Amino acid sequence: MTTFPANSKLFFREALLELLWQQWAALGVAGTSKAGADWCVDLEALVLITTTQGRADPRLFDEMLDWLWRNAEWVNVQRLRNIHKRIALGDPRVLAAIADWLSQRSTLSKWKPLAVAPDNRPGLPDRFFSTKDGSPQPMFGAPDPVFLRHGFARAPIKRRELSQPPNPLSAAMLPWKLRCLFGVQSRCEFLLWLLTHESGHPADIARATYYFPRTVEETLKELAASGLVHSARAGRGKRYWVKPDDWLVLRTWSQPPGFPRWIDWPRFFTAQERVIAVLDNDDLSPLLQASELRRVFEELEPVLADGGLQPAFAASRKHTGVSFTAALLEDLRGLFAQL
Repeated sequence: MTTFPANSKLFFREALLELLWQQWAALGVAGTSKAGADWCVDLEALVLITTTQGRADPRLFDEMLDWLWRNAEWVNVQRLRNIHKRIALGDPRVLAAIADWLSQRSTLSKWKPLAVAPDNRPGLPDRFFSTKDGSPQPMFGAPDPVFLRHGFARAPIKRRELSQPPNPLSAAMLPWKLRCLFGVQSRCEFLLWLLTHESGHPADIARATYYFPRTVEETLKELAASGLVHSARAGRGKRYWVKPDDWLVLRTWSQPPGFPRWIDWPRFFTAQERVIAVLDNDDLSPLLQASELRRVFEELEPVLADGGLQPAFAASRKHTGVSFTAALLEDLRGLFAQL
C-alpha cells in the first residue's frame, strides 16, 4: 500500500483545486481547461464546492465571481438549494455572501433568497482566504463591505472581466447546451441523465439529479409525448430511455465518442470536502485521525452508494486502525486517476 506523506492534505487539496480549475475553465473562466474531457460539468455542484475549496485559492474564487457576474442567470438556483439541503455540499455562509454580492445586479433577483446568512456569528469577522495548508492569509486595506456583512474579512472584489462564454460545442458543456435549448429547468437534467445512461426509473433519476420523484415522473411523461423519449412498464413502475441516434444533433465534439460520461459531481465533491476537513485538523494524532476518517466514511457510505462511487473504495473496507487512513487516501487517489 502507498505510504502518504504528512502533507497528504496538501496533495488532495491541490488535486481537487486543479480539477476545479479545469471545470471552471471549461465554462469560460480565464484558465486552462482539460482538452477532450469525457465528463460533463455540473454547474451547481461546482459553485457549491468552490464556496469551501476556493477559499484556499483566491484567484480561483474571484474568477468564479467574475464568471457569475456575467452568467449567474444560467445557474439553476433551485437545484443548487436542493443539492445543499440533501447532502450539505458547500458553505451556506459563503453562498449567502456570493448571493448578496450578485444581487447588486437587478437581473439576478433570483439569488436574493440565498443572501440571508443562516447563522451569522457576532464578533470579529473570519479571515476569508487561507493558504493551501489551511493557514489564514493576511488581508490588506479595508474589507469588502458585502462579505463583511456575512462575517468575512477579505479585500474588496475587483472583477478582471476576463471570463468568456462557454464553448457549447465541447462534450463537457452538454449540460450548458441543453439549458440554452430548453431553458434553465429540471427537464435539462433529466435529458442529460437519459443521454448518459441506458435507461432508468424515475426514482433513479430523481436521486441522481436532486429532484423529487414526482417531478421527474411528470416531466418524463411530457418528454415521452415527443416520441424522442421512450418508456416501458417494468414491474410496478416505468423505465425511460432515449435512442442516442435520435439525438446526434447534440454531438458537436470529436472526443469522446458518443455522449460524455456521467459523474455524480455533488456526491464526489462532498466526499472530498469531508475528508479534506478531517485532514485539515492538525490536532489529531494518527490514531484519532484514522478514527475520525472512519466515522466520516461511514456517514458518507449512503452518499457514495447513491452516487455509484462505492466500488472506488474497496481498499478502505479491508483496513482498520491507523492503516485505514492510508487505504482511504489510496482509494481517493485512484478516484482522481479515473477522471
